[in-house]
This record gives sequence, C-alpha cells and structure tokens, in this order.
Amino acid sequence: MMSKDLKKLRSLKEIAELSLTAELAKLAAIKREEEGPKARLREIDMARAQRVQHVGASDGFDMASLMGADTAWHRWVEKEKRQALRDLAQIAERRETQLGQTRKAFGKKDALDRLTERHTGKM
Repeated sequence: MMSKDLKKLRSLKEIAELSLTAELAKLAAIKREEEGPKARLREIDMARAQRVQHVGASDGFDMASLMGADTAWHRWVEKEKRQALRDLAQIAERRETQLGQTRKAFGKKDALDRLTERHTGKM
C-alpha cells in the first residue's frame, strides 16, 4: 500500500511536470516571436545587397541617386533596421525572464523527482 507522503509527493511531482511543460511552451512561443524581426533583418540585408549590385551594374547613371530617392531609401532602411533590432532586444529580455522561470520550474521538478525516488527506495 502506498503511504500518504508518497501520494502527496507524486501529486506534487505531477504538478511540477505540468508547470515545467507550461514554462517550456511559453519559452517556445517567445522563440517563435524572434523569427519576425530576424526575417525582417534578412530582408533588409538582401535589399541592400541588391541595391549595391544594381548601382554597381549601372553605367554611372542611376536615376534613384540623381533624384535623391536613394538617400531617402537608405534612411528608411536604417530606421527599419533599428526597429527590428529594438524588437529583437525586447524579445530577448522577455526570453531571459522566461528562461529564469523555466529553470525554476525544472529545479522544482528535479527536486520532487529525487524526493520521490528517495522515498520509494525507503519502502
């Protein structure tokens, strides 16, 4: 027959496992959020590379540069890049906070696993 203490430990262990699963899911969601700003940065880098390639391929006569649109575009690109980096920084801050909560949940689960093992070994 299972002791009352062992039943309590197993119940707490199940709760700790659920808590860890929830914290890991939150961490995964934050990780997925990073993809938007990272994709935006890749798009910006590709657009810049294409622009450099286009200007390099032209015969010294680039209408966008002559009309001043090139300068405005570069300012816009820099603004977009700063915003994407700001978004990534905010997500990284939330990820770090969530990592702490996930570590704490893991520690509780691990401690309860060990206590349950120890208690089972005494019986």
